[in-house]
Amino acid sequence: MADFGGEMRFTFGGVPLVLRSKFDHEPAAVEIDGGANQDGSTFRTAKPTGYLAEPLFEDTLPAGVTWDQIVRGGPYNMTLVEEFTGVLHTWTAAKFEGKPKVDRHNGEVTGLKLRAPAYSRQAA
Repeated sequence: MADFGGEMRFTFGGVPLVLRSKFDHEPAAVEIDGGANQDGSTFRTAKPTGYLAEPLFEDTLPAGVTWDQIVRGGPYNMTLVEEFTGVLHTWTAAKFEGKPKVDRHNGEVTGLKLRAPAYSRQAA
């Protein structure tokens, strides 16, 4: 039986951000599409995408840091440590993209993705 979930810690450039209950990531740096020719043979095309992740953050930033600075900055080395599962994810030279949207009713920050040219997963 595999383990998932539990406590997770996220940092970008050594700066911590609080995660909410969701963190989706795409561990392949390519999108493959396929099709068929008129003679019934098939083909595939590949589109490089970089390594992507879509976090759900809490709007609790360290003193002196703004969402505007975070989105405009980079590249950052980003890490996600899964305490319960013992997994360490690392995105090298990553940048945020998208537009942060803060829900002041529940404190959630949505609308951000990160994209990196390099990704690794290992035991923490």
